Amino acid sequence: MEEKTVGIVSSPELPSTIANALKKQFQKDLCKYVADGKLEWRVEVEVDLLTGATEEVAEVLEGAEQIKKRNGWDFAISLTDLPVYNGRSIVLADANIDTCTAQISLPAFGWRPTPNRVKIIMLLMIKELYFRQTTDYENNDLEQKGIGPLDIKKQKGFVNKLEKPFRFSAVRRIESSNQTEETTVRFVIVPKINGLARILFGMTIANRPWAILPSFKNVVAIAFATGAYGLIFPTLWKLSISYEIYRFIGLTATAVVGMVVWIIFAHDLWEKKNVENINRLRWMYNSTTILTLGTSVVMYYIVLYLLFLIAVSVFVPPDLYEAEADKDVGPLNYLKLAWLVTSVATFAGAIGAGLENPERVRKSTYSYRQYSRFEEMKEKEENEKKGTDDS
Repeated sequence: MEEKTVGIVSSPELPSTIANALKKQFQKDLCKYVADGKLEWRVEVEVDLLTGATEEVAEVLEGAEQIKKRNGWDFAISLTDLPVYNGRSIVLADANIDTCTAQISLPAFGWRPTPNRVKIIMLLMIKELYFRQTTDYENNDLEQKGIGPLDIKKQKGFVNKLEKPFRFSAVRRIESSNQTEETTVRFVIVPKINGLARILFGMTIANRPWAILPSFKNVVAIAFATGAYGLIFPTLWKLSISYEIYRFIGLTATAVVGMVVWIIFAHDLWEKKNVENINRLRWMYNSTTILTLGTSVVMYYIVLYLLFLIAVSVFVPPDLYEAEADKDVGPLNYLKLAWLVTSVATFAGAIGAGLENPERVRKSTYSYRQYSRFEEMKEKEENEKKGTDDS
């Protein structure tokens, strides 16, 4: 039986994790759904640093083609956390039919780029590459082989039928030829506003907002020490009883936003405008940084709240609390007291966040791509400054 090999070229971190997670099942599905079981399929995974650093789609596909030739693969799929655009539309995946290479953009999957959802689109791209290479295709042939109609009017919702991986967006298929007469097939998400939201949430997940928490041990220590000290005095007890709910919400929002802003500017995480970066990508990366840190700080806030809830339950005697409040107190009062102390402690924790090692914070906050982008821009700025000083 003839054997075909598919290579998955992934960038580091999340794409690599997904590629390895779906490898085994993807190979089984290829044998089952492509060429009616007449071929033996083999899947290999290789991590490529270029795929995780460059922002040029052509470079990614060219790099995948070179790796394909070097390893003797028949097909290569690049799995990347690069946000890809076609004009103003968000690209889910694209394939070069002539070079048998394809690329899938994980941010286009939104906040849930699970291996199963990615595998569905990878299977679709292999069908595109394989059947377009081996048969004289007709529109009906493509539909029967599971690729989808060429007629745009018939495309609406086609990819959604594949176990519904995109519940709130449709995917449209675009085919074109470039200057070298190579055929390119591209899948874009419509409407555009949905695609933009998917990109932001997808890039936030790629940044792993949960990974920053272990880096903030000192922040938690300072915040908890401050809050615990504040609990000794009855002032916070009285305020927690006097405050209305809207004040608690306002304090929480102010504390979270303040901490996010402080971390961004204390560790130089905001990407500034210069002649090298593209405004759209700069806006996208900065928005992703805000969402990543916002998610991290909310998680940190919840952890701190649970710690203070235990603390107030243990250290604040009900009799003394009632005496200070001059009224009966119940579980709701303890919940509100822990809430108020958490907000106050978060303000103190923000100061501790500014004392963390900037390099460690960047590595925790950024994905591999965004960190590589930051280092590259930093190096360019240093070289320009050095050239100015020399002159």
